[in-house]
Amino acid sequence: MRPLLITAGSRGDVQPYLALAVGLLAAGHEPVLAAPRRFEALAAGHGVAFAPLDDAMLDLQDSVQGQGVRAAITAARSVRPMLRRFLDDMTVLAERQADVVVYHPKSLGGPSIAERLGVPAVAGLLLPLYLPTSAFPSPILPLRLPRLLNRASWRTSSAIESPYRSTVRAWRAEALGLRGDARTVAELVAAGGVLHAWSPHLLPGPADWPAAAHPIGFWTLPARSGWTPPERLARFLDEGEPPVYVGFGSSTGGDPETLAATVLDAVRLTGRRAVLATGWGALRPGREHTDVLVIEEAPHDWLLPRTAVAVHHGGIGTAAAALRAGVPQVVRPFQADQPFWAARLHRTGAAPPPLTGRLTAERLAAVIQHATALTPAARTLAERITAENGTATAVTRLEHLLDGQRH
Repeated sequence: MRPLLITAGSRGDVQPYLALAVGLLAAGHEPVLAAPRRFEALAAGHGVAFAPLDDAMLDLQDSVQGQGVRAAITAARSVRPMLRRFLDDMTVLAERQADVVVYHPKSLGGPSIAERLGVPAVAGLLLPLYLPTSAFPSPILPLRLPRLLNRASWRTSSAIESPYRSTVRAWRAEALGLRGDARTVAELVAAGGVLHAWSPHLLPGPADWPAAAHPIGFWTLPARSGWTPPERLARFLDEGEPPVYVGFGSSTGGDPETLAATVLDAVRLTGRRAVLATGWGALRPGREHTDVLVIEEAPHDWLLPRTAVAVHHGGIGTAAAALRAGVPQVVRPFQADQPFWAARLHRTGAAPPPLTGRLTAERLAAVIQHATALTPAARTLAERITAENGTATAVTRLEHLLDGQRH
């Protein structure tokens, strides 16, 4: 097989696709990963062929991080030309030989590349987005709805593509020679072109989904057994009890200094040690603190098993890593699908109820203490999730898909 994997967005959107590429490579196939160019070194480190795509939109996201609504609105006016540059970079993918395209919906052009190549298009979804169900509302809807409206709420997913449809249509015509609009992701998913890449132990497939759409497990990179931590991190972990991990990835409430101060006060109230990961700037501690180590980042698969509790934003990548590590989780959701995953984590028994509303040091400290009592449940869940191999299942599904096409 010569699978072409196309993704866009931050590391949380790219790393699962890289994991799938690594799994395909190990199975003897020849995958190519197309993603924002800043991830080229990451792909090279795993021996995966890489096609770089323009990442100006990520640069823009970095530049407005924590600067408020006005900066975000101003930046939004620049998105359309950036999107066209991203799509233009994708054009060269239509000149490659490929048997199947697996795409992230954020790539927008993935289905069009598959159409131009004349090969199947399969959406690799890291959260439920396009297949309606009455079991729960769309994860990206910020409102609580009566159960009666669950199925109707899924129309919001298709609306996400609407602002960019004219740009994609022009690119299809001018760069690929294709007429009209591409089939929507919702149409492709409804026709069976989907792999749902999360654990059924976190969110099982609802009864009104076809069996082929049920989740197959997380796409996870092999553990970095050879990763060497910085000396200060290794020494800190060796000097005492497992610390609390706190990291909010690329999410921010707009005031990283205040959020960091709240977190540090909460840690002090618990009497525990902590590792704070500043990530994209969600946390900005103003000074050094005893029993607290501040880092930019570290591989979750290495660090989280060495911690007592993981406090995070509810991004599915961090949640999956903490589930595999068997540590209880405290979730402070900020946006998008994070409240949905926070609620799901609570239902598994691996996390207390999500921290919503005004965050205080006292509230956070109390929830961290509550979470420690959930350690046995988190470890039991970890045993079940680590027994899955979502990547291998995805590889098998793609092999069967192409076998069916050939026969």
